Amino acid sequence: MKKIAILFFVVLSGLLKAQQDPQFSLNMFNIYSVNPAFSGSYDQFNALAIQRSQWVGFDGAPVTQHLSVESPVYFLHGGVGLSLLNDKIGQEYTKQISLSYAYQTKISRHSELGLGLNFGFVNLGVDGDWIAPDGTNGSNDNLIPKTASNDVIPDLGFGLYYRKKALYVGYSITHLNQAKAVYDDAAVDFKLRRHHYLILGWEYDVRSDLVLHPSLYVKTDQVSTQMDFNLNAKYGDHLWGGMTYRLDDALVLIAGYNINENLKFGYAYDITTSDLKSESSGSHEILLRYSFKMRPPGKLPTHYRNIRYN
Repeated sequence: MKKIAILFFVVLSGLLKAQQDPQFSLNMFNIYSVNPAFSGSYDQFNALAIQRSQWVGFDGAPVTQHLSVESPVYFLHGGVGLSLLNDKIGQEYTKQISLSYAYQTKISRHSELGLGLNFGFVNLGVDGDWIAPDGTNGSNDNLIPKTASNDVIPDLGFGLYYRKKALYVGYSITHLNQAKAVYDDAAVDFKLRRHHYLILGWEYDVRSDLVLHPSLYVKTDQVSTQMDFNLNAKYGDHLWGGMTYRLDDALVLIAGYNINENLKFGYAYDITTSDLKSESSGSHEILLRYSFKMRPPGKLPTHYRNIRYN
């Protein structure tokens, strides 16, 4: 009952003001999920799947699945992509589908800027079989839908993505239109808040078989801010891993293996450092990505590395 009560207030605070976008620890490999300008940046087709189970052991804790495909389309002078998201926390769920286009333009011989837009739909809903902190189904609270309820709303996003050799910087906004979902019989609406993302990373060659990849990931909805400081390393052609410190929330251990030239596997384990650590055994995240190089018509091969360990 204690966990159910805590979860109830977590969900309620999420409806009112907290960050609404799901959290990913392997965000340095999943930039496209929050920044449409990333698509087509590296002359590479990417198909990615992520499964995240957050705060394991906590009743009703967030569970997220994300699928995406993005690729350059040269006659469009950029890249396109498709993103599917399923996120659930307690009785609340979010299902999202979006399409994107990014225009890629050369700034100099070794640098490029992408400008991206995405458009899609978000299905926001609440399951009907509630268990409130007092043991009832919440029928005496006008803020809780008495039956299962949902609404489908349009959603817009925008992003910028700049890269120069081994350096990249991205800025993006999700839920640009701040659409509002109206539940059938509830006395409160659910409004998507704009989330701002800043991403920064680069590669540094220590020696021929060891490459460091530090990165910074900042997310804010202008009410609360989350910051991830990460250092990953690639050893040889197959092994990679590292560590992330998420401010006031978790220490993340990361490990990965390049199964072959095209198929990558990654795993992240969050060691919770916030007040939820007494109720949770941590978070688990699994990533699988299939990718292959593409070449624009008439373009000669180069030796530039892809910052995502290809």
